[in-house]
Amino acid sequence: MRCVTIPIPRYVLYIIAGIVSMACSVWISSQAVLINPDGICYVQSAAVMKQSIHVAMGLCDQAKWPFYSWLISKLVNLTQLSYVHAAYALDGFFSLLTVLFFMGILSFLIEPVQRSYSSCILLLGALVILLAHEFNAVKAYIIRDHGFWAFYLLSILVLLHYFRERQWRYAIAWSASSLIAALFRIEGAIFLLVIPWIAWLDSSVGIAARVKSFFKLNSLTILISSFLFVWVLIYQPHLNARLSELQFQLLHGAMVLKQNFQLKAAGVAHAVLSENGARDAAPVLFITLLVWYIYSVMANLSLIYSLLLVYAWVKKLMVTSYSTRLVLWSYIVVNILVTAVFLGQNMFLSKRYLVALSLILMLWVPFALYDFLKQWRQRNWLFLLAIILILISSLGGIFNFGYSKQYIREAGEWLTNHVPKNAKLYSNDLQLMYYAGHLESNFKCNSHKDTKKYNNYNYIALRGNPKSMVFQDIKSVPVQIFKNKRGDQVRIYRRIS
Repeated sequence: MRCVTIPIPRYVLYIIAGIVSMACSVWISSQAVLINPDGICYVQSAAVMKQSIHVAMGLCDQAKWPFYSWLISKLVNLTQLSYVHAAYALDGFFSLLTVLFFMGILSFLIEPVQRSYSSCILLLGALVILLAHEFNAVKAYIIRDHGFWAFYLLSILVLLHYFRERQWRYAIAWSASSLIAALFRIEGAIFLLVIPWIAWLDSSVGIAARVKSFFKLNSLTILISSFLFVWVLIYQPHLNARLSELQFQLLHGAMVLKQNFQLKAAGVAHAVLSENGARDAAPVLFITLLVWYIYSVMANLSLIYSLLLVYAWVKKLMVTSYSTRLVLWSYIVVNILVTAVFLGQNMFLSKRYLVALSLILMLWVPFALYDFLKQWRQRNWLFLLAIILILISSLGGIFNFGYSKQYIREAGEWLTNHVPKNAKLYSNDLQLMYYAGHLESNFKCNSHKDTKKYNNYNYIALRGNPKSMVFQDIKSVPVQIFKNKRGDQVRIYRRIS
């Protein structure tokens, strides 16, 4: 069985993949019962953008880097959509670009070899990105990462073309796409600053060509950064906080990582290890973090994709030039450094932080699938098993099998209908406050545990489970209880005297 027996033009594959991507985004976002907490920040920030960018940036922590919220506000002005629908429309568009740029990179990788089979590998690549579990799962979230991933992949694509053709247009396109990616997430600036240094490692050309490549890749960055620096310094001082974070990490990130590691190792020695084993606290913590990181990457990629990735590496199925490998592995290394340092400094790692790394690693998966397909006559079960496992893995990203959070929205809507706007509402949950229409101006939910302060509020709405300590502070009977099948609840109380 070989899919090359039915040749499919590449543009047809792109069109079909684009349609499926948009349909998938619409389906997943329509199934979202609640807006994620970060999404509430972006939506609210976009809503006040018309007042001033300073007000929008000061609304919540995520909005301090305002480009995404600004885009939402502009789309609302242009289309008259609601802020939530505008945000989902933007994210769907960026997800579409991510799929197309992923296929574009894959198309570049298969051009030098096996031209007759390129459509087959590209078709498998489309299936890989469209069925990627974590990539689909985050489509339910309103987050700026969608824009970052799209232009991050575009930067990889144009950089691959640059190292093959050495043309100015690709160097400018790389700087532009990297700058746009950085406008979505400040971490993108690290790629912008670090990646051009790989020009010095390109042994396929002489020293003069390496110097020229280095300055080509940095030319637009230097020019635009100079203007941006002056603009931020004079007109947008609020942005200095985020830029200073980047500067601090570049200058002192290693020191912070070391200090935090030593502090946590001391904690492990004191609270976990015995007196005799305390001297091994540092290696124990290091191994724990290493295993934690590897597990997180594999879980983000999915088990079946991880196995196919290892298979493709062992078999050396992706045949590329040295410069192509240099580009791909430089992005992989920078991704690993950024996310590993974050894990070491903060001792947690959100799944979406690893999606950028997963998108590159997934490029090897179609080659493994195609190798299985070539063995169809000898082992047809191998390809079928891989496809079945991919389909099973994808279901959790497309369909929601968890416990419903509808009860939170219902509680918020009840509060909207029964609590006067001038009433003081206490809640321990941001999403509940959003749907109740009672978000405070400082965009923070009440978090104090002094029950005496409850007396300052007309209504109290608490989210938790029956065993949660949060309910034990209040002895009165709630006026309403909303819950799901697992027993998670929102309890609403009238003022306690």
